Amino acid sequence: MVNAGGIVSYRGHRHRPTVLIQIAQWEDRAGLWARWIMLETGSLLIASPGMHEVTFDRTVIFVIEHDNQGSMGLVLNRPSDMLVSDALPDFGQLADPDRLYVGGPVEQGTALVLAEPLDPAAPDMHFMHDGIGLLDLAAERDPRLHLERARVFSGYTGWGPRQLETELRSGAWIIGRSEPSDLWACDSQNLWARVLARQGTMEDFLLLYPEQPWLN
Repeated sequence: MVNAGGIVSYRGHRHRPTVLIQIAQWEDRAGLWARWIMLETGSLLIASPGMHEVTFDRTVIFVIEHDNQGSMGLVLNRPSDMLVSDALPDFGQLADPDRLYVGGPVEQGTALVLAEPLDPAAPDMHFMHDGIGLLDLAAERDPRLHLERARVFSGYTGWGPRQLETELRSGAWIIGRSEPSDLWACDSQNLWARVLARQGTMEDFLLLYPEQPWLN
């Protein structure tokens, strides 16, 4: 973490590899079987309809990093009343809407900028996925000259080692693929339903949902 204009900003690393997570295992007469799901930078974590934690109810989280040390993501559909043009004036013209989003309960007051750079290979971009990544706010460049657009978040969502895997096995989250429109959506109140509907039929969801999630 570094200070940038009085606001703490996140400095990250480069893209992480895809990770396979085993969420179920069973045995029958044919042998031992397992069900795996794939999680990678750029995946979406969609709160399960059974999620009862108020902080994450109907949230959609963009995964920035996942490895053996833990996981990190940004909640895409929790806009605040604070204006980006007040908090980080240089980004006011790039943010649509001009709102600071609450990225999660960890390090609130820490600014993280999800951005689409004109040059995807720019050295101040991290965790790049399909031309979008986190901007290093310590880099002394005018964002208006090298960014196409940006969204500013206060705080992030974090999990310790294997914590996210445990929540996935319990059925708390559904993994989905992100689309660019998800990251820049202005209708935050509809994002969860729209992304969830895109993941397939209810039968597909129930195949991955534990029979008794409260026992996991």
